[in-house]
Amino acid sequence: MIYEEKRMMEVIDSNREKTHMIAKKIWEFKEVGWEEFRSSVLIMDALEKEGFQVQRGLVGKHPKFDHEIDMPTAFKAVYEGKEDGPTIGFMLEYDALPNGHACGHNLIASAGFAAALGLKEVFQTKGSVIVYGTPAEELEGSKHYILEGGYMDEVDIMITSHYGADWGSEVTGKAIVWPTHDNWLTFKGKSSHASSSPEKGRSALDAVILTTLGLEFLREHMLETNRIHYIISKGGTAANSVPDLATLNVELRTNDSAELNALMKRVDNTIKGAELMTDTTAIYKWDAPWYSATPVPSLYQLTANYATDLGIDKTRFTFGNLPKASSDLGCVAYKIPTVEITFPIVEDNEPTPVGHADETAELTSNEYPIDQSILAGKLMALTGYRIGSNLEELERIKSEFARNYTE
Repeated sequence: MIYEEKRMMEVIDSNREKTHMIAKKIWEFKEVGWEEFRSSVLIMDALEKEGFQVQRGLVGKHPKFDHEIDMPTAFKAVYEGKEDGPTIGFMLEYDALPNGHACGHNLIASAGFAAALGLKEVFQTKGSVIVYGTPAEELEGSKHYILEGGYMDEVDIMITSHYGADWGSEVTGKAIVWPTHDNWLTFKGKSSHASSSPEKGRSALDAVILTTLGLEFLREHMLETNRIHYIISKGGTAANSVPDLATLNVELRTNDSAELNALMKRVDNTIKGAELMTDTTAIYKWDAPWYSATPVPSLYQLTANYATDLGIDKTRFTFGNLPKASSDLGCVAYKIPTVEITFPIVEDNEPTPVGHADETAELTSNEYPIDQSILAGKLMALTGYRIGSNLEELERIKSEFARNYTE
């Protein structure tokens, strides 16, 4: 490592106690999405003390319906350096689940905080550092609103983190979409007595059931990596009345953004068929999809290579992993070259607890996971510094991203 890189590590190490405090406090707050007021203020205050100019509360834009989204627990913290230099972005999360930090978002916050402190110390003569506070990932997400609101326009490379079973440096989330949550997929029919005058009724529940039947037949004729999830959240009020209102909560996932668009159209046709068979009306509109990341393999490989200088075995990084879950991270990684660094939160050879489980929530306040998040923060800072300091490398990555990007 050169002097500036060693200095980054020294700064991160000297702030270890402060970073631990942030991770533990956020863990204690256990604030769910859109309610992370104490968590976001904690991070914003700490960044402000480090010289970042913090914009508290952001007003984003819905990428599909174009209306404004007020996000009081979102923030943008800027450390301005060289005016015409590159900009490295770090994304932090800090929302909890109802059972606490069972997805380790307090660790995402501590990793990003550590990275920001280290990089801003040595990057100011080369470019700028921006830290984004992105709330409510476990609910509807916020990153797509922040992105669409123009807050990320100046970012050249985006870097974030998440705990995992081992070290990694890819972005592999599935694309996902659902109808807007104001009514999900609601069928409207006509109520009537189910025994004395059933012929006068038009069952919204029948339409829901026929839709689910169509979705089950659709499974046989779609890619095996596609996913369809649903529940019937409203099916009527009494068994002896024809239901005039019924609701289906449905989500679609794919490994490819274009495939998601195609699957949405096929589900639209299934819904139309249910309408025709039952003489009911479907009321819904698809929300803005969370798309899959535009792949940047060279960025992923470089990050893994840099890990060696931090004592992390490069062979622990694997590539070409199939996506499993989904995140609003994909919305950003679809539009900006992005790398997500995953880090283990248990000792070697110990089983990693299941995400969202109570035992994970208990674990994420312990010393070892927080120290691992700080090590991930070091890798985030090192990646940002080496790529941001090498303009030729940066341009190669951006060119690769542009080649792989598809509308």
